[in-house]
Amino acid sequence: MELFTFERLEKLVGDSMSMTLDEGASCEVEITGVKRTGTHSKVWESFALYLDCTALNGAVEQGTYLFGHHSLGEASLFVSPNSAKELEVIFSRKVTHS
Repeated sequence: MELFTFERLEKLVGDSMSMTLDEGASCEVEITGVKRTGTHSKVWESFALYLDCTALNGAVEQGTYLFGHHSLGEASLFVSPNSAKELEVIFSRKVTHS
């Protein structure tokens, strides 16, 4: 999950990710955008990831699904449908300084 950062995802806009559905079937979704959210600050890394799920014909419900990308690995992400064609994933984590 640490690899799913704003900077990395922004470079992957246009790439596909695998998404494993509840039935265990896998499909491809496209990364269409990454935007900072209102809570982003020096203390919080906060951003939204947008995914094109047109191929799923609106069949995805809000919930946690396994996603994978060859350069990011796999992570379980909580998604919310914005429409029959778009999913949104919100990332919000406290920034730790080393």
